[in-house]
Amino acid sequence: MSPTSRTRRASTTRLKLPILSDVAQQAAVSLTTASRALDPDNDHPVSDRTRARVVAAATALAYRPNPMARALRTRRVPTIAIVVHDVTDPYFAEIVRGATAAASSRGFLTVVCSSDRDPMTELRYVEMLSLSRVSGVIFAGGGLDEAHYRRRMGDYARSIAHYGGAIVALAPRFERWPAEMPDNRTGARLVTQHLLDLGHVRIAMISGPATLRTSREREVGYLEAMKAAATDPVLVRADFTTAGGAAAMARLLDGGLLTAVFVASDTMALGALAETRRRGVAVPEDVSVAGFDDIPGLEFVHPRLTTVHVPMAELGAAGVQRLMRLLDGEDRSTSTRLHAVELRVRESTARPRDLED
Repeated sequence: MSPTSRTRRASTTRLKLPILSDVAQQAAVSLTTASRALDPDNDHPVSDRTRARVVAAATALAYRPNPMARALRTRRVPTIAIVVHDVTDPYFAEIVRGATAAASSRGFLTVVCSSDRDPMTELRYVEMLSLSRVSGVIFAGGGLDEAHYRRRMGDYARSIAHYGGAIVALAPRFERWPAEMPDNRTGARLVTQHLLDLGHVRIAMISGPATLRTSREREVGYLEAMKAAATDPVLVRADFTTAGGAAAMARLLDGGLLTAVFVASDTMALGALAETRRRGVAVPEDVSVAGFDDIPGLEFVHPRLTTVHVPMAELGAAGVQRLMRLLDGEDRSTSTRLHAVELRVRESTARPRDLED
């Protein structure tokens, strides 16, 4: 054999990925034993000494289990679907970023389904996902309050559970699913109290659609703070878009008499700020504006927005980790874990003009 041929063959050998039989050969065990030692779902007895030898061989060879082969045994494919309400919304984009990184580290592919907050669209997605036997579905958006939607979603959830899949929610829903979600109620109360502490009395809230439970949770925090201060609330609704925020702010400014506005999402708050600029209303001199979420890019907005920080990427990663524990049988609870939020005070809020010296 020529030197060139030997070099080409050696190069090919080095690039070849190790397979399970390579691990079995190096550990001096059968292929079956190697498979059982590396399978976290295996219930056949394997001695600790043998398992350690197989794991050491796998580590030395840089062997990684084939997730598709495992899917054939577990009847589900190594894919996690993330269902969002609007893929263009920075809030959901950050959640997807965190979830995708966490899923990839476990050998899972992620797909993103954007429903535009339409119940039928979301149901069609989940039907396709259940027929595709995805390992899990993470719902990043809140539940939609519609009877047909709730009934059909329950059917699809049971189908996913039947073949061994799992579901995790990252926002409030009617279904009793395992959940990792931000503390919406506390965050809304914090930002409303901040405005009250500045001396504002006429504080309005721009909330999201009434059909979304996320809207309701943030409204509760606002209403609790206003009630404790014996101050009348002013609540208007919009969809969670910049255009919706601008339209809602226009209605509030037409009504007059307000000095502060709490907006239930930063995306809507950006629209609200645009409307104040269009009308020549100074923020925070004429009206204070605060948001919720702390989406990326706020450092480029003037004035910089006071908001409630939600750990969005961490929330996405936590959803994947919870899903993995469910798939591995380490967690069977349907409890909700609340993730702490934090008030970030910036330039868009200040004392009312009539209280300044």
